[in-house]
Amino acid sequence: MLSRTAIALLFLVAATTAKAQDLKWIPFEWKGDSISGRYFDKSAILIPLTIDNIPANFNMQFDLGAVRTVIYGNAIEPYLNAYPDFKHKIDTSKQFLIQGAYNPMFTGVALKMGAATFSNAEVGYFKDFGGSIDPDSISTKTAKHIGTVGPDLFQDKILIIDYPNKRIGVCQELPKQYKAATFQPFQHDGGRINIPLVINDSTRYLMFDTGSSLFTMTTLKEDALKVAGPAIVDSLAVFSWGKELTFYGVKTKKAIKFGNKVLNGNVVYFDEQETFKDFYKFAKIWGLTGNVFFLKNTVIIDYKHKLFGVL
Repeated sequence: MLSRTAIALLFLVAATTAKAQDLKWIPFEWKGDSISGRYFDKSAILIPLTIDNIPANFNMQFDLGAVRTVIYGNAIEPYLNAYPDFKHKIDTSKQFLIQGAYNPMFTGVALKMGAATFSNAEVGYFKDFGGSIDPDSISTKTAKHIGTVGPDLFQDKILIIDYPNKRIGVCQELPKQYKAATFQPFQHDGGRINIPLVINDSTRYLMFDTGSSLFTMTTLKEDALKVAGPAIVDSLAVFSWGKELTFYGVKTKKAIKFGNKVLNGNVVYFDEQETFKDFYKFAKIWGLTGNVFFLKNTVIIDYKHKLFGVL
């Protein structure tokens, strides 16, 4: 007969095992790219995945600055022709808005990413978008870029982005080893989150966008020069929705912090055309931030309790 101590130990082991099983890891890959004559080895986060029972290797960009997970119409077209059961999952009675146009949804989709499976998911069908795939290559093992993973998949979960180990964790209960992180409440807007950063001793909210891997943070020129010196320390020409923009970087007067935690970088960028001025105003944010600040850290996004953590 087991003693009370042994029974308590068994319960503890069972609880620890349950929490370990709850945490599902998704490996990710960095995509490199040459931009404006410079090579960036971390220009985008790609997540390998499979879709339903289609025997093909896909990947999607991990983009928490998006609103919804979408599959690109041009890229998926040869698979719709080859796998009619998947094509029948297009539901024109359900639509989503993107770039000013309504598009239908895929319903009842299973997305398998690493150890995590998102069953019965609703995924946007972004028609006439993305690069085309040669029908003759759909059976090859080469991974095909098929879309974007957005924040809609994680709204009732806790998300752990372990940048050093290139993996993303999904769970319902935060494991003990991550509770030592610095946490701050975030603002929530249509799935996207706005996090508080301390810039020159003032708290400002910036949208956290994992689709942004080139800049520590971007804002309006006027706001950038209020917190930074006027000397240009960096510039980069990029394409945004088909339009070339040049961003200029200026160094902030003080270290950037999340709570009391000093972040990795102190340059803020702006473009002279103020392309995103209306968006910043609409979203009620000071600017955008992405992966660069946190490449040496682990980020925790607790969608259940609206908390953002940095470890």
